[in-house]
Amino acid sequence: MINVFEFVLGVVLIVFVYKTIETYIKSRPEQAKAGEDSDLDAELHALEERVRVLERIVTDERYDLKRQFKDLEG
Repeated sequence: MINVFEFVLGVVLIVFVYKTIETYIKSRPEQAKAGEDSDLDAELHALEERVRVLERIVTDERYDLKRQFKDLEG
């Protein structure tokens, strides 16, 4: 027959195994998400760089001068 100590030890062991498996399952999608986040960060960085280049072009004095010449031609 099982005594109280063995019963409590069995319950603690079952809870420990359950929590370990639960933590493992919850952490797996985070690893995949981390990869997606790095892809999104790279894409965001590329878009920010493109916006910087466009801002530089639009604020350039020569761009404004070329636009004024085109307006005069048209």
